[in-house]
Amino acid sequence: MLVLYVLLLGALALFTAYTRNFQRTIVGLGAGLDSGEGAVLAPRVQLLRTLGMLLGWPAALGFGMLFIAWWKAAALVVGAFLLLVPVLGALTPRAMSAHYVQRLRADVARRVAAGAPDADRLRRLLQHLDGLSVPPP
Repeated sequence: MLVLYVLLLGALALFTAYTRNFQRTIVGLGAGLDSGEGAVLAPRVQLLRTLGMLLGWPAALGFGMLFIAWWKAAALVVGAFLLLVPVLGALTPRAMSAHYVQRLRADVARRVAAGAPDADRLRRLLQHLDGLSVPPP
């Protein structure tokens, strides 16, 4: 059971590290855009990351307290958060890498093709994303 718990913490740490780098990419791209267009780029990313942080880590602690001693569960959660998140963050694609920019571009193109109400704004974002010179991963 302890091995499964450690794997759960590893998956949660990977999610946290990946979304942190993705959020940094959105902030970096939003800095080059007009004030309101950064939020249009990926409208629910911050909500996903916040929910992952506020619900995921306490849920992992509660799940661990069901099967192991509370202090061991707390130590494992804190250790995973302080050690695994930075290590896995270094192993995931860097912020502003082509990986994240391509995913954002594909999402914006999908929303334009679906006929989003703000399609003109999204087309300008696509042109901006196409014009970026992205550093190699």
